[in-house]
Amino acid sequence: MKKHLFLFLLSTVILKAEAQSSALTVADSLYAVGSYTNAIQEYQRVSEQNEKAQLQIARSYKGLGNIKAALEAYKNSLSLDSEQPIAATEYGRLLITRGKYVTADTIFKGLTQKYPDNPEYFYQRGRAVKQLEKKDDSLWKTKATIKSEEIFSRAVQLDSTHQKALYQLGLHYLGQRDYPVVDKICFKALDMDPDNVEMVNILAQNYYLRGWYTEAVTWFEKLIELGQSSPFIHNNLGVSYQKTNKYQKAIDQYLILLNMDDEDYGVHHILAELYGLTRNIEKAEYHAKQALYYKDLPLDDIYYTLGRAYQINEKYEKAIGQYRRVLKVDPENIRVYHNIAICADNYYEDKKEVVKLYENLLEKFGDSKDPRADFYITMSERRLKILKEELFLKEGED
Repeated sequence: MKKHLFLFLLSTVILKAEAQSSALTVADSLYAVGSYTNAIQEYQRVSEQNEKAQLQIARSYKGLGNIKAALEAYKNSLSLDSEQPIAATEYGRLLITRGKYVTADTIFKGLTQKYPDNPEYFYQRGRAVKQLEKKDDSLWKTKATIKSEEIFSRAVQLDSTHQKALYQLGLHYLGQRDYPVVDKICFKALDMDPDNVEMVNILAQNYYLRGWYTEAVTWFEKLIELGQSSPFIHNNLGVSYQKTNKYQKAIDQYLILLNMDDEDYGVHHILAELYGLTRNIEKAEYHAKQALYYKDLPLDDIYYTLGRAYQINEKYEKAIGQYRRVLKVDPENIRVYHNIAICADNYYEDKKEVVKLYENLLEKFGDSKDPRADFYITMSERRLKILKEELFLKEGED
């Protein structure tokens, strides 16, 4: 009798195990083809919910985009068996995506302690800590014993090829304006992957912020070659071209920006200036008028830009007209007084009128304490001296 009972119990256990194994096999097959809802139903049929079933349920919910349910299932799986580094890693990453940075930090801190030679755990913990630093959580700050850049540095120490950790370090030192260190980090990453868009972007910004516009051009152009396009890239490349006197190339970048937003008064304003520099007065006038139409810029900026375009193109009478409009808005602008005098000097035959303009400038600004006025005062004094000598000699001839 006992023998029959034992065989019955054994066969029951075997059948039960086979049923569970069968359910898991079916569920795994459904999960593998992305049938997540059906997979969850099969995993839930397993009578003894083990850590593997809960892990797969978590992954299935994640596949469906139900992050709340996925987090709960990961938590259940780890409560059944806390020694699951893969499950803990997935759980921690998902916590970061949901902004649960304190819990994620706890998860990855534990993993770095258990597996101190794994660079990925340090990188993921660095991500969580960085977000906590951004949130400026005062409670967390009182408990914090390490900074995110130190954690990312540890990841790089363990794996010098860890591109994502290098990127985070590059961002950190760019924010600190530690340009030489950014150079080293970026070139180290680019030696391994020359087309790493993120590192090329940081390097371009690094040179731009330093004012090294020739180098900035090289790396912003590289970004575009890699298929990148954004207002940030085109604007900074446009500025870099302008700073290196490549005016037509700068115009090309701002025309791209204008295609993105044709009512951007700032872009029209810059194009007016650039077309003035390339002596295309018609387009300079057009974009200046568009800037005025869409304006949220000070009027004197636009009038000055148009005046400067006319001056460069030797349309001195029109330039004087625009500069006088500037003075109605900004009557203390010594640069504009000086430009009017220069235009008049080139346009008026009667140099006595020009003398009066320089004298008026010196009378108005001669006692200025503004160091920026020194240049215009000095230049006006020199030209006034020459004009008076010329007038004296001319009167002597008469």
